[in-house]
Amino acid sequence: MIPASASIARLHGPGDLRFEDEALPAAPGTGEILARTLWSTISPGTELAAFQGLPPLRPGRVYPRLVGYCNVAEILAIGVGVERLVPGMRVLTWQSHRSAFIVPVADVLAILPPDADARAASAAYLFHLGLDAVHRTGISLGHRVAVLGMGVLGLGAAAMAARAGADVSAITARPEIAGIARAMGACAVVGPDEAVAAAQATDVGGFDNVVSTSNRWPDWELALRLARKGGTVSVLGFPGRGEPPSPSNPLASQYFYDKQLRLVACGQPVERDAPPDEIRFTLKRNMADIVGRIARGDLPAGRLLTGEYPAASLADAYRALAARRPGDVTSVLAW
Repeated sequence: MIPASASIARLHGPGDLRFEDEALPAAPGTGEILARTLWSTISPGTELAAFQGLPPLRPGRVYPRLVGYCNVAEILAIGVGVERLVPGMRVLTWQSHRSAFIVPVADVLAILPPDADARAASAAYLFHLGLDAVHRTGISLGHRVAVLGMGVLGLGAAAMAARAGADVSAITARPEIAGIARAMGACAVVGPDEAVAAAQATDVGGFDNVVSTSNRWPDWELALRLARKGGTVSVLGFPGRGEPPSPSNPLASQYFYDKQLRLVACGQPVERDAPPDEIRFTLKRNMADIVGRIARGDLPAGRLLTGEYPAASLADAYRALAARRPGDVTSVLAW
């Protein structure tokens, strides 16, 4: 049945989340698909920041805004000229939390294999951010990598660094997350207080690469301390967001200059389509690879989904994640 409208989650201000009905055309246009959402996963860093009213990352109007970007949907109808896609296929898109949508075929990030777990696949993009850090900084076999922060981004980064062949240490103040971190591929899980000793115990005097997923200034300083001389800090978090001014120099010479560190901003993949001889790792190629790994059981994406809510209870899911209950990572919405 083709829906006449879609229910869309829109944030009008901090804590002011509303579901609104939006009319849909009777059929998709040329080169478009109509799909109904099956599952969408919460990206806690981005979505909770907006829900709680943290300072925006970029200038401009903050509200009203759509929320969410991890969506798995079933195709209901296709428009003229659509190839390879047929009704009944399940696809991964960047659509927000909404019940249905019409988009151009170009907006489809990946097609799910028939045996893929759609619920788990809705978390695929959260692994992609860690994969971007692997590609940008050349993490590979034999590297000693520390991932600082075991939220959803840290767990995803640990998984991708481990699959690139790195020896991964997870740094977290949440010991209850250790089991999930190890399932993702971390070979060691230590607290922040033990992290420096763990770095000094490596055969190169520190970690080759520290992936920082935290916004806290103390964690940023710890990342600089953990990296070896000539090492890299891959930045997936937003140091200082929601924090008062740093009590110390965030580029202190004793770390940044003396150790000749490389700081690399990660997390913005190449979104445009391009032939592989021009750009090998594009967003769509990466997403197809990740979805394939989830379908094969190589990536235990379902372990990230520690909560499940009906879509209409999205605000409750946000409040539960904001409470940082032991063991929580993120939640998935059932549509």
